Amino acid sequence: MSSVTPHEAISNPLISALRLTSWYIILAGAWVAFSDRLLTLIVSDTEQLTSWQTVKGWLFVLVMAGWLGYERWRTLSQQQQINEALRAANSELQELNDSLERRIAERTAPLQAANAELSHINQELEEFTSAVSHDLKAPLRTIDGYSQILLRFHIQRLDADGQQCLHNIRTAVTQMYQLIDDLLTYTHIERKSLEYTEIDLINLLEEILETYADQIAERNVIIERDLRCLTIRADMIGLRLALRNLIDNALKFSAHVPQPRLAIGSEVQDHRVRLWVKDNGIGFDIRDYDRIFAIFQRLHPQESYPGSGVGLAIVRKAIERMGGYVWAESTPGAGATFYLEIPHGSTPIPLAVD
Repeated sequence: MSSVTPHEAISNPLISALRLTSWYIILAGAWVAFSDRLLTLIVSDTEQLTSWQTVKGWLFVLVMAGWLGYERWRTLSQQQQINEALRAANSELQELNDSLERRIAERTAPLQAANAELSHINQELEEFTSAVSHDLKAPLRTIDGYSQILLRFHIQRLDADGQQCLHNIRTAVTQMYQLIDDLLTYTHIERKSLEYTEIDLINLLEEILETYADQIAERNVIIERDLRCLTIRADMIGLRLALRNLIDNALKFSAHVPQPRLAIGSEVQDHRVRLWVKDNGIGFDIRDYDRIFAIFQRLHPQESYPGSGVGLAIVRKAIERMGGYVWAESTPGAGATFYLEIPHGSTPIPLAVD
């Protein structure tokens, strides 16, 4: 049995019909012309001629009926071959689909399990942050409340050492509140979806600097702006967090400088936006570079430069989620410059992070 292609399955009925029509016209014409001529030569009697013409007509009908029947049988045979070929092709395609579905299921099973595990971890993280926010702050609020009562109504009953202890308690409470809030911010960054919008950098920086207006005015901090890129498409919350922590960091570590100076700039380089915050504070040793963006890592005593040790880790996390990266340059005693780079466009381009 010969195989039949899908193209032949479409063209065979038309070809067969055209061939059958052509042969019918040729054979019928030839038979009529030949038989009439032959009978005219053989039979001279009119009645006999009519009888022979009738026989000739029936003979032609029988022959043509047999031929048409044969053609019909041949067409049905070809159609049967086509149907069998299509059934075989459909069966093979179904087997391929079943095999592909099994392979996809096998390949995606670990991913589905990982997603389920990640969902479970996220749920536990939600419960943890809720516990941190409520359960840890509850006793802290109690300590805060009683220490305020002591400070307001009983401070005179304490000697110098007692008063110093009370002030230390108040300072520790404030630091603990800040640490908890920073921890919650750090955990929320990872779980929050990115929302890209067009951001006016001038407005964003003015909004952030306004929160430090009293400190800037009191210390006569000089603010320099070098914004060569005025608009950026990024996640507003993430970028605000990053810049706010860098500015806070710069103001904090230039607190003991006679003339604090803060430079903020932006530019576009190779389809990426680079922002920087530069101060003239105490700086850091390049040997400590790997520690500055790690969570809970501090290079200076809490008494000299208060903080939770989470700020720069928040900066790194926020920027890396937008497909960017951060780095810093510094010399001890000569200030530090922190850089941010993120893709300049609507779609983040993830980068490999060491």
